[in-house]
Amino acid sequence: MSSTRESTELRRRQIVDAARRIIATRGTDALTIREIAKEVGISDGDVYRHFENKRDIILLLIEDIERTLLKAVKRAAHEKNKPLASLSNVLKAHLSYVEQRRGISLIIISETVRSADSDLRQRMFKVVDQYICRIEELLAHGVELGQVRKDLDINTAAFTFFALVHGTVTLWALSDSAFSLAQRHKPLWDSYLASIAVRGD
Repeated sequence: MSSTRESTELRRRQIVDAARRIIATRGTDALTIREIAKEVGISDGDVYRHFENKRDIILLLIEDIERTLLKAVKRAAHEKNKPLASLSNVLKAHLSYVEQRRGISLIIISETVRSADSDLRQRMFKVVDQYICRIEELLAHGVELGQVRKDLDINTAAFTFFALVHGTVTLWALSDSAFSLAQRHKPLWDSYLASIAVRGD
């Protein structure tokens, strides 16, 4: 890889990291090319050399969420033949992921929901859909092993799992991080487990 390519990738990463910091502290309305340039310490023109507009930066943030969140989910779901343990790990990993990144994924999801850009919405939908599919796989494996109820609607249960995280994170963000997401893992998991597990598990 040439030094020019390395320099370009480094600059793009600096711009995306700056965008993430701006969103985390001031929201997406404050995310402008000028503010990004000030945050990185470069000119507006330097930002435009790497991204045409704010939309391109948001798209890269969505791709970053896809890569990092789904990687965290895959890493958490490692318990062989223990789908319930894997689901618990995924819940914990997702809450930790959000807390460490100061709720950026929630903000980006909200931004794309209200966006008139159907391509951005479809891109975010793809990320969420991949996440839900992974939860469905773990639930289906749990049914096969007799750990998850056979009468369970797996698709609905996977949506509920996502909604559980999303709802908790929304309240956490609205409260200005007044509580620890990590501490919410056990009560959330216990409640979810009671709704899906075969009695006695």
